Amino acid sequence: MNKVVVIGIDGTLWSEVQAANAPNLGLLAAQGTLARTSIAPHTTMSCVSWATALTGVWDTKHGIKDNDSTCNAAAFAPYPTVFTQVEQAQPGLSTMSIGTWDKIGMIARTGSPKADRVSVTQIDPTGAGVCETTADSNAAAQVVSAIADDAPDLLFTHLDQVDITGHTLRGIWPQAYRDAIQRADALVGKITQAVDARARAHANERWTILVTTDHGHNPEGGHGGQSAYETASFVIARGAGFAAGAQHNGYTLADVTPTVLDLLGVAAPANLDGRSMLDGGSGNPAATPPNTPAVDSGVTGSSAGSAEAAMVNNPLCILGSGSASGSASGSSDR
Repeated sequence: MNKVVVIGIDGTLWSEVQAANAPNLGLLAAQGTLARTSIAPHTTMSCVSWATALTGVWDTKHGIKDNDSTCNAAAFAPYPTVFTQVEQAQPGLSTMSIGTWDKIGMIARTGSPKADRVSVTQIDPTGAGVCETTADSNAAAQVVSAIADDAPDLLFTHLDQVDITGHTLRGIWPQAYRDAIQRADALVGKITQAVDARARAHANERWTILVTTDHGHNPEGGHGGQSAYETASFVIARGAGFAAGAQHNGYTLADVTPTVLDLLGVAAPANLDGRSMLDGGSGNPAATPPNTPAVDSGVTGSSAGSAEAAMVNNPLCILGSGSASGSASGSSDR
């Protein structure tokens, strides 16, 4: 039986993954197929892009344009989430969303039926916000346990700290952005190890891992526009049917849902923009990768002292409510 884990790493540039210490993402790319693509002219905001990944249609169809007023359940009535599509077609399958951001939880809870399990780690049981690094670690720990104990047929998870670091520190301290990628990579490694251990112990289970990002980041930090840095995305697909060590730029963000449906034996609706990656995806396989050279120095002329001050004032604790520790950046910046 096929099982799928989708890992979304928010706001991550592949060029910076290559410059960072990220052996687990590198290994997944070596074991599977990598696509480096641009999502232009799609809106480079998180709710917009994760809605695309989880429905299979671009923003021109689902209509979400921001992280606030248009990011709501109504957008998913004409274009149900992958969770709803799987549950409607095969109610016996198990679907889970374990993410850090409340908007991911909202997406997974829309429709009928919704995902079997929805967890948001950015908010603790008291309703207080949780630091992004802690939220990511907690999400990964839940994912590892779910794979080992429950073996869901579809599990989507979302890691947020790379994006938050991009907003708060990339412009003055590029290494902080790479350090966040390194921390996220370590969590990807734990999830991959859990998948591989489960697969070894259960020969009848065929696991596929998909990894993607919703947008990139400008050298000064931030996104929402149409520059190469902002529209840069990537997809890694590791599992049966995906050539090891290959690069195929035809895979796009919109292809995640059709690929999951294909792997789980669910017919994809005809109105989707995406196409199963097992059939080549919906993009141009010969497309030129986005030109996003790695950034090695702060664009604002920061010193080590100012970088340290930024870290003290902004310890990766942007909260789900939009409040922040020492920063005005909130959920609308994702």
